[in-house]
Amino acid sequence: MKNSASPSSFLASRSFGYAAAFLFVGIATTALSLLPGLTDAARALGLILAVFLVAWIWESGPGIAAAVLATLGFNYFFLPPVHTLTVNDPRNVVALLVFLAVALVIGRLSAISRLRLRLLERERGDLLNLTALSQSFLADTNRESLLGVVCERLRRALEADQVTILLGGGSGPLAEAAASGEAAVRRDLAEIAYRQGNSASFPSDRGGTDVYLPIPLGVHRVGALAARGMRRSERMAEGCAALVGLALEREKFLKLTREAEGTAARDEMKSTLLATLGHDLKTPLSAARGAAENWERRAGETGESRDVMRALDRLTRLVDDLLSVVRLESGTARPSRERVSCGAIAEAAVARFGAALEGHTLLVDVESPSTELLADPAQVTEAVGMGLENAGRYSPAGSEVRFTVSREGDRAIFRVSDAGPGIAAPDRGRALEKFTRLPGAGGIAGSGLGLYIARTLAELNGGALALGASESGGTVFEIGFPAETAA
Repeated sequence: MKNSASPSSFLASRSFGYAAAFLFVGIATTALSLLPGLTDAARALGLILAVFLVAWIWESGPGIAAAVLATLGFNYFFLPPVHTLTVNDPRNVVALLVFLAVALVIGRLSAISRLRLRLLERERGDLLNLTALSQSFLADTNRESLLGVVCERLRRALEADQVTILLGGGSGPLAEAAASGEAAVRRDLAEIAYRQGNSASFPSDRGGTDVYLPIPLGVHRVGALAARGMRRSERMAEGCAALVGLALEREKFLKLTREAEGTAARDEMKSTLLATLGHDLKTPLSAARGAAENWERRAGETGESRDVMRALDRLTRLVDDLLSVVRLESGTARPSRERVSCGAIAEAAVARFGAALEGHTLLVDVESPSTELLADPAQVTEAVGMGLENAGRYSPAGSEVRFTVSREGDRAIFRVSDAGPGIAAPDRGRALEKFTRLPGAGGIAGSGLGLYIARTLAELNGGALALGASESGGTVFEIGFPAETAA
């Protein structure tokens, strides 16, 4: 059973508009004929008003018809000789032509104004829909829930039969992420929209328009939006595609934020635990060292006492390293910069960490002792000393350790070379991370924090730490700092 058109839609139709043109002009002509004493100008304005109303309501076609009918009526009923279409006075011919031109122009302008008003109303509706969509997208907090409902929201906003979102995965084909129906979409057009950024639109077999648009994400594209049987404007669809891109970008940043917050919380927990553990161990360590020293004084030094003291030294160093890491990561270990010579740094590092090189041959070569740094002397000394300590710990007894200080261009270089087992090139970056113990360390005791502390201290003072291979196959520990120009 066919549905008949509603009365309101019939009255607004173009076919009724032509009948309305006859009706409006006829009513205006009759009313003007019944009013005595009106001038021709007043009658002309009355007929032009009828033309304006017809063009405003039913637009151009009926408006033009009303203008022609008004011209004929004005000539037939009001210009002498009346009730004929002839014009005796040449001036009335000009007046009649002017009337026709004015009626046509006013009718056209009225139709254009109505059309523009309708477009503005439609764009206002599109803007309200986009605003409502953006608010609903912002209310979602994860991609799963977003894509689960976004297609249905877009389908309603675009007045479409179906909306499909396809997302790309690099060089691979587009994958359907969500859809509001099961109808097939043109994958080739979706791929073109995604790869090339070219949109496509054409009349749909479902009525309305089928449109394929790229989904932008910043200056890139993340996928394509396909809408079938759409009855809204393409500009509205483009706005929807942009909203989907912004929503996906927001979800990406929310995910990164959650991950960063989780990482920060874990790091803070570890730092707090390390600080608590370090402080709690300091007191019993001090007591144990005092008891061991008293034991040695009373009983004399023995192999057992030396083993105890070495174990306490290792444990004390581990606690100190843990506390150093906590200070570095909490931001409390800020450098106190001053001008200091490379010679002074080298001398302090050898004096403080030279005990770790007992049983080795240490060769020191300070080529530029007067070269100066703008850095924290204590922190730079500790960073350089970590290299000396590692060389003594991991190179064979009796082997040679070379410690050189030189100026290369605008940088001061502290370099420690040993004859140990060396570090494979793929592992050198990893060796600078926290708690890293490489397979080549064997049974040598260590916390896995020394190189991390040295790297962090160097970076705090504007330097950089790098590991390499020595000529003997061991490790080269190298820290470079910006050299200061002599005052």
